Amino acid sequence: MADPSPQTWTLRLKSRKTTVLLHIDPLHTFSFIKQTLYATLQQSPLKDPSTNQEIPLPDTPEDIQFGTPIDVLDPHQGFQVAEWEAPAESEEDDSGKGKGKKKAGNVQVKDCPKGAGLRDGAVLAFRWRGDGVWDGSGDEDGKGMWGVRIASYEDVFGVENEGDVGGRREFEG
Repeated sequence: MADPSPQTWTLRLKSRKTTVLLHIDPLHTFSFIKQTLYATLQQSPLKDPSTNQEIPLPDTPEDIQFGTPIDVLDPHQGFQVAEWEAPAESEEDDSGKGKGKKKAGNVQVKDCPKGAGLRDGAVLAFRWRGDGVWDGSGDEDGKGMWGVRIASYEDVFGVENEGDVGGRREFEG
C-alpha cells in the first residue's frame, strides 16, 4: 500500500457491507493490490453481517477475484467479473493487423488500475471461492454471487439516501 499523496489513488473494495479503502499507485498491478487487500483482511478480518462470524481467507491472494459495477450510476444492478480477471486471450486478433492486446514487457497494460480505465475513487467488488457468497462456479454472465450490499438508510428527515459506486450523474438542465 502506498502512503497517501496527490499521486496515489483510493480504491474502494466492497464485499457484503464492508468497504476497504486502499491507497495505491495507479500503476500497481492487480496482483499487488490483491496482496495488499489480503494483508489488510488478515489484520482486520471480514465478517458475515448476519452471523458476525469471521469469513476464512483464501489460501493465497491470487484466489481473490475483482468485479466492476455493471453501471456505475446504478449500483443496484450489481457487479460483473472485471475484464482483467478473464483468462488471457490471444495477443493478436483475427485480422492480423496488430490490434491485439498491447503489452509492456511481460505485463498486460490492463493489469493496473490506470491501464484498465479505472479512476481515483473507483469501486471494485471482491470475492473468493468459499467466502460464503461465491462457490467458485463460473456464472455465465459474471453478474451473480458478489454479495455486495449498497448502503441505504432513512435519515431523521425521512429522506432516503443511497450509497454510490463512484459514478457521476449527468447534469440535466
